Parts: sequence; C-alpha cells; structure tokens
Amino acid sequence: MTLVSLYFFAHQPFRLRPYEQRTGLTSVPQEKLENYYFEDPLNKEVFLKVAEKCYFPATTMIRDAVKRYQMDEKPFRLSYGLSGTFLEQAKRYAPTLIDIFKELADSGMVEFCGETYYHSLSSLFDAKKNDFKTQVGKHSDLVYELFGQRPSVFRNTEMLYNEGVAIAVKELGFKAIITEGVDWLMQGWRSTDFVYGSECGLPILLRNYRLSDDIGYRFPNENWSSYPLKAETFAGWLAGNTDPSVLLAMDYEAIGEHIWAEKGIFDFLWNLPENVAQFPQLEWSTPSDVIERVPVTGTISVDDFQTISWADQERDTSAWLRNEMQQFCFEEMKRMEDSVIKTGNPYYIDIWRKMQTSDHLYYLSDKSLSDGDVHKYFSAYGSLVESFTRLHTALYDLRRRAENYTE
Repeated sequence: MTLVSLYFFAHQPFRLRPYEQRTGLTSVPQEKLENYYFEDPLNKEVFLKVAEKCYFPATTMIRDAVKRYQMDEKPFRLSYGLSGTFLEQAKRYAPTLIDIFKELADSGMVEFCGETYYHSLSSLFDAKKNDFKTQVGKHSDLVYELFGQRPSVFRNTEMLYNEGVAIAVKELGFKAIITEGVDWLMQGWRSTDFVYGSECGLPILLRNYRLSDDIGYRFPNENWSSYPLKAETFAGWLAGNTDPSVLLAMDYEAIGEHIWAEKGIFDFLWNLPENVAQFPQLEWSTPSDVIERVPVTGTISVDDFQTISWADQERDTSAWLRNEMQQFCFEEMKRMEDSVIKTGNPYYIDIWRKMQTSDHLYYLSDKSLSDGDVHKYFSAYGSLVESFTRLHTALYDLRRRAENYTE
C-alpha cells in the first residue's frame, strides 16, 4: 500500500507602503499604524484577484470532490497549510472563503497543518527560538478557532528545516514535520517516500519534489515531454511507486493563478481521485495518518548551518539571505526583538512580525537565470532598490518608535 498525501500551501503577505507615503508622519495613532506601514488597497486588490482565479474555484472544487468520495472505502483526503496572514486577509477581504474551508474541516477528510503565523524566518533568529514558538502558537490558536483543529503536523516557512528547528517543533508538541526531499539527503537506498526521524526523534515527512513539480510547475509547459499531463497518466506514475508514502506538496496558487484554468489544471485535479481509485495499492491520506501508519526508517541529520528549504535550485536559505541587503534587513529584524517586545504594545509587536514575513526578503533577491525570473515575477515592488527602501525604512521607523515608546 502507498499512502498518497496531497498538501496545498496558501499565503499572502502584507505589502509595505512606499517610503514617500510615510515621510513626515511622525505622530500616528497606534490603532492606525498598520495602515501607515502597509498598503491595504494593494493587499486587498491582490487577494481578491487571486481569490477569483484560485482560492474560490479551487477550494469549491476540492470541497465537491471530498463530498463526492466521502462515503467510499478509500475517500479523497488531503491537507492544507494556510499562513496566519493569509487567513487574516481572507477574514478581512473574502470571509465566505473561510466558510468553504470550514466545510472542508467539518468533512473530517482534511487536515490543517501548523506553521508560523507570519510566514517568517523567526526559526533562524537564534537557538532559543522564543518568537518562533510564539508565532507557531498564535497560528495554532487561529486554526483551532476557525476550523476546530489543533495542528499536529508542522511545516516551517518555505519548508526551512534543520535539527534546531526539529527540536523546537518537538518541544511545541507536534508529532511530525514536513520538509523538502533534497537530493543530498537521499544517499544510497534512501527515497523521499519513507518516513524518517530527526536526531531528536521527531518524524519527518519529505516532499517528493519531482512528482509535486510535475503538477505545480511543469504542468503548463508545452515543451515538456509529458504535456499534456492527464490524471490517468499521473495516477499510473503513483501506482508504480512501491514505497509506503508519497507527499505531493505545492503552492495553492498554482491552481488557476500560476497555471491558468485554460491549461486544464482544474479538470486534472477533479479527475485525479477517480483515477487513483482504479489502483488498489493507492490510498489518499493526510500527514497525520501517514505518521500513524508508516514506521520511521532511518535518521536524517541536517546541521543548523546546512538549513534546507524548498526554494530555488539551491533548496537552502539563499532565496532570503544570500546578499548583503537581505542579510542587513534580517539582522535588523533580529536586533529589534528586545525593544519591540519590551513595549508590550500589541500593535507594535504585530507590525514587527508582519515585517518579518519572508516575502519582504525574497523581493530583495538578486539571483539571475530562471530563479531570478521567479523572484522578479513574485516581487510586489518592481525593483531591488524600491524593495530595499520600503523594508529598511519601515524597520528603522518602527525600531525608533519602539525605542522611544512610553505608555
């Protein structure tokens, strides 16, 4: 039996206002600080655009697919990772979307995984990981509030993983972590399609990036040898796998936003459960179910200085921390922690954490070739100079306010 886990991740950042829109405004009521730093009209515009093309049609389709197979011997099951900032914007701009996710939660066929509320790099701040733990707890509370589930499997921001992260996640009570099946970990007999253990004993689920990227990345490529990919073909690939589990993990926005409906991505996903059902050796599963049913096989060791992720060809931290601009802003975020937390002001703390969102550092990447094209595609600000100016000036402004704060 091969357990097939389908995992979708959705996230939206709070994008920063241009520096010139904040100059000269030294006195701002604390309840209006979010609008002072972040560009709410742009955030709403982007969210609703993606919601129309992806979030609403994809979630509705998946809800209907879950209902369609719910009474089958092997029902269609899947999992989601929804960042806190995504859920916050959904509640604000498209509350009926939350209602559809609630239907999925109520079905009992969908698992919601844990993550950092702010989709941040706080797990890389220091060994104590105090703010990381706070952000994870805040996210778990929100998922429980909205969907009645307390996440038990964790996926760190962009699948960042090292042994220090595993220790912190285990201390938080999670029973497993999801990360990337990078090639250098798969030495000898190893495959991404087993459950491994960290050095601290936390079970690890690895993304099968080749099969995941067949759907999330290569699907619309007319020059790909398997184009157009059909559900029956992909189900056959899954059936040819003799390992105990396959984790298919991808950005939710791939459905309809990055891969347009005209390319057939919705039809593919709608037909996939039916085609998987043709093979008795395949069964849909959630990450928690995999952990319960598949024994741990071997140990994976990732030193804190070898941190892995699912980003770019390097699959490390270079998407966010490669150049001096990125490193400078990241260090500034870390340096601010004491002064911001000491204010005890929830507005200051929330804004600081929203500035930690990894997208802001991602926009500062100066990579070239295909990875560079991807960074440019996702950039909200158009240029490295503009991206750095918005982030650096916002961080400096907030740090100054925090250091001079009096109740």
